[in-house]
Amino acid sequence: MRIFVRFSLVLLALSLAACAPDLAKLQTAEFQPYEPDLSGIAEPATIRGSYVENTDILGKTSRAVGVFALDGKTAFKGGFATPISLTPGTHSLTIGYSDSGYGDTIPVMLDAKPGGRYVVKRSKDTDWLDGLKYDRIRTWLYIEEEKTGEIAVPKVPDVIQSIEGRYQPPSGPDVGTMRGTVNAHGVSVYPIAVDGQIVKEDRERDLLVTARWEPTKPVALAPGMRAIAIQAKIGVTSRYLPILLDVKPNASYVANVDYRLKRSGETRIFTFTIWIEDGVTGEVVLPRTDLPGAPYPTL
Repeated sequence: MRIFVRFSLVLLALSLAACAPDLAKLQTAEFQPYEPDLSGIAEPATIRGSYVENTDILGKTSRAVGVFALDGKTAFKGGFATPISLTPGTHSLTIGYSDSGYGDTIPVMLDAKPGGRYVVKRSKDTDWLDGLKYDRIRTWLYIEEEKTGEIAVPKVPDVIQSIEGRYQPPSGPDVGTMRGTVNAHGVSVYPIAVDGQIVKEDRERDLLVTARWEPTKPVALAPGMRAIAIQAKIGVTSRYLPILLDVKPNASYVANVDYRLKRSGETRIFTFTIWIEDGVTGEVVLPRTDLPGAPYPTL
């Protein structure tokens, strides 16, 4: 049986490879490396995840948990278990998990302490009603300080519609805003979280309909450094780009997106390209940043 399954997968891979776009003709994806400036930092912090291999009926599978994006960067040295250096202070990041090819991520904010040793952890829910409410059992992600056991980021479910509490927009004369857009191909981009809190959906989820956010609806932002997660979405595929943005008083920002197949090394990968402009002047405040989507299915 195992031989038959593997033979079938080989045939499928060959058929997909035969019709795959020419790799050499694809634009190169530019996934920005995370390289923090630690000059003058006496006690940098670190954050890591973990990675294990498990052997199943089809061979080895991987299970990983860790950081997928950090302060607008998506490329890291080493694997999930490799510590990533952090400057003390606020960071905007996406943490998540991968389990035998399946996984998910969630945007959070971390206030890193000098010398902190943080680790991303995962736990599973036991509430089987989740299967009816959210189409799957929730996985919980959190960040712990290894030396003290302190919970730096409390448990957050990977189904964002089930997160309790929502972002409370500020008010006042100096408040700025950010809105998203939908391009001609139906790809949307919009701010989904601010300072670690999910923006309230415009239509709440129930057993019959999914939650919905209106991309072009402005989200109010208090002036100052904000940890903002931008969600890019096409169909059922979505990704988060966590950034730090110094919001100016009364500013009006617009998030934009492009989506196309690119190459990364020898891999064909669908790529979101996100950038943010000042809605009044057109000035680019976040340069075009590539965010990995789903790989082209060549097996």
